Amino acid sequence: MPFLAGLVPVFLLIAVGVACRQLRLLDERSAQGLNRLVASVALPALLLLKVGTAPLEVSFSGKVTAVTSLLTPTIAVLALVLASLLGLPRAQRGALAQASMWGNLAYVAFPIVLAVAGESGLQQAAVTCAILIPLQNLVAVAVLETNRRETRVDGKTVARILVNPIVISALLGLSLAAASWRPWGWLAGTLEVLANFALPGALLALGAQLEPARVPRVWRAAVIATVLKLLVMPLSCLLLLRLLSASSSETLVAVLLLAAPSAVSSYSVAAGRGGDLDVAGACVVLTTAVAVPGYFVWVLLLG
Repeated sequence: MPFLAGLVPVFLLIAVGVACRQLRLLDERSAQGLNRLVASVALPALLLLKVGTAPLEVSFSGKVTAVTSLLTPTIAVLALVLASLLGLPRAQRGALAQASMWGNLAYVAFPIVLAVAGESGLQQAAVTCAILIPLQNLVAVAVLETNRRETRVDGKTVARILVNPIVISALLGLSLAAASWRPWGWLAGTLEVLANFALPGALLALGAQLEPARVPRVWRAAVIATVLKLLVMPLSCLLLLRLLSASSSETLVAVLLLAAPSAVSSYSVAAGRGGDLDVAGACVVLTTAVAVPGYFVWVLLLG
């Protein structure tokens, strides 16, 4: 199966990151430093390059954007309802809800899309994420803030969500694409070098930050988040896009984006917003583990 040649290295790099942490080649502090470097420099360069130079008439899909944007808050609300029915504490509800809809788009989905759909697929994914990334950030903070003892959603909170390198580069890239931007040769070369570091660096950082010991303590919440994130969300996307008669390439890219495991950054955001850290960490670990066979199934299903 040819697609294995693209998928296997993605998960092997995550495993290498785990091994680096176990062998103390990367401790918690250095893993966080690598994560910040990737998130603040390499991934913004990737988004600027892929989104900013994308021909929007080819790479932008209104159907994909509408469906992925609709499912993001819908899954979050569904997760809150299920958590409430189970009687979970408020802090666990918020962490569960954000992990159920906030995907590891740039760190995991981008390498998968590149491996399966090539450069054109990655460009379409990056353009979609120029809208999806800010939206998922906003929804995540909203569900965490509304499930803490003291809710404090204000203009400063929203500004902090939007003023971060990944969100800024995604929105700037979309604006540049609309203006048919073409970077100077030296700038394109620099962005290309940084972009080439983004995906392997992100996967290594992800592996080094996983903590499997968190899962047993909050397994119910982690299982719910895993089912919603890796089954309900991408399956709903598939069905809706088929109802809308989306093309096979649109459907493939959208499903691969929404089948991504919970974002590693959801843990740090939960820490700053009063969310349950055990739930947030367990959701990242379990969804990442289950996403390995999950992606194989989705790729086989979608051809």
